[in-house]
Amino acid sequence: MAGQISKQLKILFLVHFFVCIILGLVFLIFVESFTDLIQWPNVDPVAGRLLGASLLAFSTSSLLAWRETEWLKVKLIVQMEIVWCAVGSIVLLICVFTPIFLLPFFTWVFIVLLLFFLIVFVWFYFQQEKD
Repeated sequence: MAGQISKQLKILFLVHFFVCIILGLVFLIFVESFTDLIQWPNVDPVAGRLLGASLLAFSTSSLLAWRETEWLKVKLIVQMEIVWCAVGSIVLLICVFTPIFLLPFFTWVFIVLLLFFLIVFVWFYFQQEKD
C-alpha cells in the first residue's frame, strides 16, 4: 500500500531499537568496565556516557518509528539514521587506518554494525521512496 511502512522496515526499527538500547545502557552505566573489557584507549567517562545517552535517544526514535504506519512520519528518522551511520563509519574507519590511534579489534564490531545499519536503512529509504 502506497505511503505505508513495509513490515521489513518495521522489523529493522525493532532490531535497531534493541541494539541501541543495549549499547546505550552499557555505555551509560558501565562505560569504564566495558571499555576496559574491550581495551578501548583513553576513555573519558563523560564522553562515553554521552554516547550512551545518544544511543538511548536513537533507540527511542526507532521504537517510536516502529509504532508508526506511514512512511512520511518516519522518513526523517531514516534519514537521520543514514547520516549517523555514514559519519560514524567514516570516523571509525579513518581512526582504524591512522597509525596514531591504537584501537582494539572490537572497533571492527562497531564498524560492521554501523555499515550494516547504513546499508539497510539506505536500501529501505529508496524502497519506500519508490512506493
